[in-house]
Amino acid sequence: MKKTKLQDFPVAQTGQLAGVAALLFSLHGIANAAEPSPTEDLKNSETTSKTKIARTANQSQTSDNATTLDTVTVAGTAPFNPPNQKPQLDTEAATGSRLGLTPRETPASITIIDRATFEKRGAQTTQEALEKAPGILVSSQPGSAGSVSMRGFTGAQITQLFNGITVQYDVVAARPIDSWITDRVEVLGGPSTFLYGQGAVGGSVNYVSKIAHRGLDEHHGLVSLGEYLNRRASYGFNGQLGNTDNWLQADISYLGSEGYIDNTEADSGVMSFSLLSDITSKLSHTIAFEHQMEDRDSYWGTPVLNPVVNGRIVPWGTEGLGPNEGQIDPGTRFKNYNASGSVFDQQVFWLRDIVDYQLSDNTQFKNTFYYYKADRQYLNVEGYDWNSTNTLITRNKSFAVNHDQALVGNRFEIVHSSNWFSLPSKVSAGVDIAYNKQTRAPSMESSSGTVSIVNPYNFSTGTYYDNPLATGPITNARNELYTVAGYAENRLTLVPDLNLITGVRVDDIRLDSKNLRTSFVAPTATNPAAFGRRWTAVTWRAALMYDITSTFNVYAQYSTAADPPSGILTTGTFAALQDFDLTTGRQAEVGTKFDFWDGKGSATLAGYYIERKNLSITDPTDRNRQLPIGAQSSGGVEANVGVQLNDQWSVQGNMAYVDAQYDKFLETVGTSTVSRKGNRPANVAKWVANAWLTWDFDADWQWNFGSRYVGDRFVDTANLIKTPAYAVFDTQLSWKFNPKATVTARVKNLSDEQHVEWGSGGSAPLFFVAAPRTFMMELKVDF
Repeated sequence: MKKTKLQDFPVAQTGQLAGVAALLFSLHGIANAAEPSPTEDLKNSETTSKTKIARTANQSQTSDNATTLDTVTVAGTAPFNPPNQKPQLDTEAATGSRLGLTPRETPASITIIDRATFEKRGAQTTQEALEKAPGILVSSQPGSAGSVSMRGFTGAQITQLFNGITVQYDVVAARPIDSWITDRVEVLGGPSTFLYGQGAVGGSVNYVSKIAHRGLDEHHGLVSLGEYLNRRASYGFNGQLGNTDNWLQADISYLGSEGYIDNTEADSGVMSFSLLSDITSKLSHTIAFEHQMEDRDSYWGTPVLNPVVNGRIVPWGTEGLGPNEGQIDPGTRFKNYNASGSVFDQQVFWLRDIVDYQLSDNTQFKNTFYYYKADRQYLNVEGYDWNSTNTLITRNKSFAVNHDQALVGNRFEIVHSSNWFSLPSKVSAGVDIAYNKQTRAPSMESSSGTVSIVNPYNFSTGTYYDNPLATGPITNARNELYTVAGYAENRLTLVPDLNLITGVRVDDIRLDSKNLRTSFVAPTATNPAAFGRRWTAVTWRAALMYDITSTFNVYAQYSTAADPPSGILTTGTFAALQDFDLTTGRQAEVGTKFDFWDGKGSATLAGYYIERKNLSITDPTDRNRQLPIGAQSSGGVEANVGVQLNDQWSVQGNMAYVDAQYDKFLETVGTSTVSRKGNRPANVAKWVANAWLTWDFDADWQWNFGSRYVGDRFVDTANLIKTPAYAVFDTQLSWKFNPKATVTARVKNLSDEQHVEWGSGGSAPLFFVAAPRTFMMELKVDF
């Protein structure tokens, strides 16, 4: 029965020199006391004026003189860009730079999915909002529910940020939550370690929360109901507190489902509150907190049938098997072989305290104190394997674990505009200090032990504790991660249409790990009572951007990255880290961003090459040892385009192609060491494309049609098991029956395509099967 609770990394020496040079160059911009250029002065004055006007307008809502102020405020904002039309190129991005640049001004691939867009697409979770960005694959399978594949990299090689903060456990901590408290999702392609610290070889994702803002009072409400008892109820408010200089934001939402897979009931709740206070005309303070709760009966995947070769069933991993397109038995599509009453729960708390001080028109200080607390609980049977005749299923991998993670940190930064030898310059610099502690308590039963053998179609699983070997969570280890980082970024206008953008970051990272089971498991050389490591990472980016016209530019950039050789530092073990340095990553990218057809359309195009070295792989002479000598690479192109065809029709779409491979990778298979050189990494599709067509056929009626194509993927490093390519289609019809209320009928996976969201390989592969055709109704009210 469902429970009821809700409760010294050295980069190449040339890289170091370039990075240090960029840092000195940027810091020089702060020290320079020259007057700002007319261009920068105008830009900063406009920003300051908009802030003052917004405050005045809100304080004078009842005044007869408000008309003039409202007109000026609207004129100072960015042009409105309706959802599913042109890409957001002229909205300030929080992810690609700390200089307050827009995607058009940033020499990198940046995609912004704003709230209006993912609401229009029916994205109920943060992952659904992210999924349609160029080249992105996502998955919420319980073992790593925050999985993202991007530019040929997955897992820890993709940094996922929460308001620009990484918790260093992204593949687990970034599990999808209700998107109601999210303002937008931003995606940065390629390395960004120089911005956010270790990780981010393939790219970064930033989930930006709603926060109190200056503006007229606004209320938002939403209710929806659909198949599989998918249900949602949400409410939000932002407004001024009386006639004071304080603005409050409050949002709360419930999201639940019975699940399209048997025994996968899920309930979640999110809430967020923030208070913005203008202490003076130049000094503001914001305090914000979020709380997330989730209870889910988990589904770990559907077992893949053993392949038939020359009329004979053979087990996966058979020598000479060759690549096979994995198949599942249609009768098991909606079956769940996990334990009954399984646990996949989390409780998360976020607190941010933000002080923003506009010292002058040219200088701004910002300090962010942050605290994060997460508790996660798991009780599951995670493995299911067909027998040699594909007639029975063996259940194994009984496992339980608790995670207790806490992060506390502080980031101080300054943004300053000036001239450097008469050249306009804007610089951002700061210091980020963080302490991250995680205690984990895994169970001790053997993962290979058989729990039960069941009929695939008619079976009883029992609970996790029905396995007589199950121990439940037992405290095992505690990792403490200390990070002190200094960073700087500079934008220098060499000539009016040519900008040099540089950035550098230096991270001092210390890891202390303690074995908490020494009282009944004796320490060994490979599992010591305690161990510690320390790294210094220097990463940087240098880029040139040339504006051919005000709406057409080209850029070229080179950036570097660093991340663990394997695993994640917050849960890293001695075997995974030993005396290894961090890996090194580098990317070269060229691209362009432009408007066309008299501004009716906008597009971006980028080509890149990424290389990652020093991966941890099996020693070819001793399969029991690891060596940090592996390598992988990827190259590809990405395009994003949107066009307003006329007053009624608009289209938006994106496409990504990537050619990814292991350049040097050895893996232990049984008693042998096998090379995977030339193989494609798991869960990487060469082609991913999305498109949306919008038809406003009446002032109050709108029809949307969306499509998505994902190419085939291997789910194992051996490239033996392949998931087929698929195409899915969504459609919806919206009626604005009242100026403040809209009802929407939506169908997802219109053709009921059976497709695989993610896969896990090995001798007992699993396919995480995506949702079938689903119908939903939604009512949205804004007042």
